[in-house]
Amino acid sequence: MIPDSMQVKLKNLIVDHEDYKPFPYTDTVGKITIGIGYNLTDRGLPDSWINAQYDQDVNYFYSQLLADFPWFKDLCEARQCVLIDMCFMGYKKFKEFDKMLAAIKAGDFKTAADEIINSEWATEVKKRATQDALIMLTGIYNLLQRD
Repeated sequence: MIPDSMQVKLKNLIVDHEDYKPFPYTDTVGKITIGIGYNLTDRGLPDSWINAQYDQDVNYFYSQLLADFPWFKDLCEARQCVLIDMCFMGYKKFKEFDKMLAAIKAGDFKTAADEIINSEWATEVKKRATQDALIMLTGIYNLLQRD
């Protein structure tokens, strides 16, 4: 374990050499890198990071949905899952589904499902949108099957 007295000095040195980048970039030898010299090309992401980030994202979207759409708390879990899943397209983009959101608020899940299917997003993600629409329509999430 690196001594505490060394941690700050070491980080300053490495940040000075590697930089601090919140977005992926190609380093001097062509490796995809992020953060403070983290080599994604050779190392990938650790499971601990992937799972922690997933938990953080899901909790963020859940909180945003509760704050922005008071009716969200009254939906069954399956429909809540669909909306959180859809938030992974980007929350700003998700909020552009005005007709779907209005239909859900009104309890019109058929129209909400149709809005999912008839979206540009559905043409991009295909099976995902089909599954989300079916779950939205029925309120049942055990319809998902893995290929």
